[in-house]
Amino acid sequence: MLLALLLAPRPSLAEETVPGGKAISGAERDRWFEEVRERQKRVTGLSASVVQRKRDPLLKDEAVSRGKVSFRKPASLRWEVESPERMVMVMDGETVTTYFPARKEAERRDMRDDFASRAALGFFESGISASLPELERRFHVDLFRSPDQVVLRLIPRSKMLSRVIASIRIDQDPAEGRPRRIVVEGARGDRTETTFSGVTLNPDFPPGTFALRLGPEVRVTETGGPERNRIDTP
Repeated sequence: MLLALLLAPRPSLAEETVPGGKAISGAERDRWFEEVRERQKRVTGLSASVVQRKRDPLLKDEAVSRGKVSFRKPASLRWEVESPERMVMVMDGETVTTYFPARKEAERRDMRDDFASRAALGFFESGISASLPELERRFHVDLFRSPDQVVLRLIPRSKMLSRVIASIRIDQDPAEGRPRRIVVEGARGDRTETTFSGVTLNPDFPPGTFALRLGPEVRVTETGGPERNRIDTP
């Protein structure tokens, strides 16, 4: 999701606004964060339909994928893409396995080497559960409220992170805090927009949702190792 590495001009915090939104500050902002943290404690998982749009200045066309995501604490995530090509990605906190059924190919890699996967899993794992002072140590934090949503905008403070990300925008339902959209603006003009619909909190997942079985006909590429055929166990 995250492409890197050319530092872009940082947006002016004073000039950038959310259309139709009102900036929230002071005690009202503190209260919102505390409410979100309390609400997050009751969330053990979620499922949703997902549309993801990726734009890169080096590519002519926008890439659009559609599918669904399932998440369960701790650290279990399944991202299933239906189009343009069927793909299943499963994360368990240590490894991420990406499977392409039509090709009979899969890739397994260590999550310690995959910043984007760690970031995605971290978002679902903790949501916006960090305290405001903790969040402000890492980001410039702005909060906006419009008639139908609350928007959190994060702009990295560290030079290292700002070489990858210019800003992160998270749109939420104002009443229940369900995620609606996440927009990651890359530092070199790339952009990833992820839109959620049909969000269900704490669903009952069917058995095997977070297990990915690969038969002997599937070629599995291990990052940093040789290619070989393998039968996975749950």
